[in-house]
Amino acid sequence: APVRRALRERRSSFGRFTGTPLDPAKLSAVLASAVAGSDLDTDVETPGGPPLTRLHVFVNHVRDVPPGLYEYDRDTGELVLMRAGSFGAFLQENYFLANYNLEQAAAVLVPVARTHAVMDAVGDRGYRLVNAAVGATAQAVYTAASAAGTGCGVALGFDCVSYAEEFGADGRGEIPLLIMMIGDEGRRPADYRYDIVAP
Repeated sequence: APVRRALRERRSSFGRFTGTPLDPAKLSAVLASAVAGSDLDTDVETPGGPPLTRLHVFVNHVRDVPPGLYEYDRDTGELVLMRAGSFGAFLQENYFLANYNLEQAAAVLVPVARTHAVMDAVGDRGYRLVNAAVGATAQAVYTAASAAGTGCGVALGFDCVSYAEEFGADGRGEIPLLIMMIGDEGRRPADYRYDIVAP
C-alpha cells in the first residue's frame, strides 16, 4: 500500500478483532517492520552485542502457525517456539482494561527492553532511548498493519510482571513495556470520519 495511505489509515481496533485466522505473510510483514522500526543505531548497541529490544509473540489465530508463545528471531525472520498452547486466558486475565478481547487478536506482540542495562550504560538518557525505541516499534507496527490491511491496537494496561515471568525475562534483565495486538476486524464496523488529509 502507498505510504501516504498506510499512514492515513492507521487507527486502533477497539473491540473489532474477530478471531479470524490471519494470513501468516501479514504477521511476517508486521514483525519485520517492528524490528526495522526499533533499530535506532544508538550508542548503547554494539556490533555483535544484544539488541536494545526484542520481540515476543503470543500467537492466537494465525493460519498454519500453532498457538503458543514465540520469540521472534530478528536475524532469520522466524518465530522460535518457547511454549506451545493457548494463552488466551492468560492474556485477558493480565489486561486491565475492557476495550480489547486479547484472545480474539490473531497475535499479541510484546517488545522487551534491557532498561536497567541501558540506564547503567548512559544514565538517565537511557529512559529516552528505551522509550524512543519502543515508541518507534509501535508506530512501525501500526503502519505495517495498515499497509497489510489488518487491524492493530497498542496498550499499556497489562501486568508486565506476569509477562516477564512467562518470558523468563528476569534472567536477561529485560522488561515488557507494551502490548501490540494485530488481527482481522469485523466488516464495516460503526465508525466516524477522522480524515486529517484529503484522499
